[in-house]
Amino acid sequence: MFFGSSRATFCCVGVTLLALSLSCVHGASPNSSATAALQDSHDDRIGVDDVFDVRVYGEADLSGLYRVGSDGTIDFPLAGRILVNGLAVGELQHEIVRRLKAGYLLNPQVTVMVTQWNSRKISVLGQVMRPGPIPYFPNMTIVDAIASAGGFTAVAAKNSVNVRREVSGKVEIRTFPVADIAEGRSPNVVVLPGDVLVIEERLF
Repeated sequence: MFFGSSRATFCCVGVTLLALSLSCVHGASPNSSATAALQDSHDDRIGVDDVFDVRVYGEADLSGLYRVGSDGTIDFPLAGRILVNGLAVGELQHEIVRRLKAGYLLNPQVTVMVTQWNSRKISVLGQVMRPGPIPYFPNMTIVDAIASAGGFTAVAAKNSVNVRREVSGKVEIRTFPVADIAEGRSPNVVVLPGDVLVIEERLF
């Protein structure tokens, strides 16, 4: 199982969530569910174009939002240029602390929180207004993904949205009733970077 309810609890780089999982593949009921502890297979490594918030306690001039450049770096006040592409959030936090300690601050207290995972994408294909890749953000749901793609077209099969995910080298597919989810008749579903949503044309 690889989908969870929107009530799942995430940390800011969220890896562990406790959620309801839906499945309606191979004739399974769309409302069948089970409670499970799910592990997000994606770690918190930062990539190009990601945006993160840095807070340095007591140093407002050093705090703010930073976007990773195309060369994988940022320019941080007093710390210079930092290569952040591929670093985990904790590693980046440690590197900023290390550099600020080198002659600038005695005991800097630094927190880093990613606000936009632009390096991570979800693909929404088929009967939506703007098919193609969309940026992922933590705790994104299947309804969020459809909305980010402009919503359904008039001929979309709204209650038969396929979600494809690669798990341990194998592609798994689940089908979800998004119209029912949007209207509160079914629990929402969390999606992950790399997922592919396919919305087919409904049969009249």
